[in-house]
Amino acid sequence: MFFSKKKEVMLTIGLFSLTIAILLDRFAGAGIIIDFLCGLLTGISLTMNLGYLIKLRIEKDSDFNQK
Repeated sequence: MFFSKKKEVMLTIGLFSLTIAILLDRFAGAGIIIDFLCGLLTGISLTMNLGYLIKLRIEKDSDFNQK
């Protein structure tokens, strides 16, 4: 039960950070700080979304092996 909630939080963080990065890039203009924040948020998004997919795969394999 807890594992599933943690997984959903990872997906939510990944999606929100990607959304903020896209909006910053689109509307905030150009600058060193904006570029840094866009890169940081994109990296967080990539890490969280890949972590979600890995945990989902592990959970599905675990469920398959128990049956």
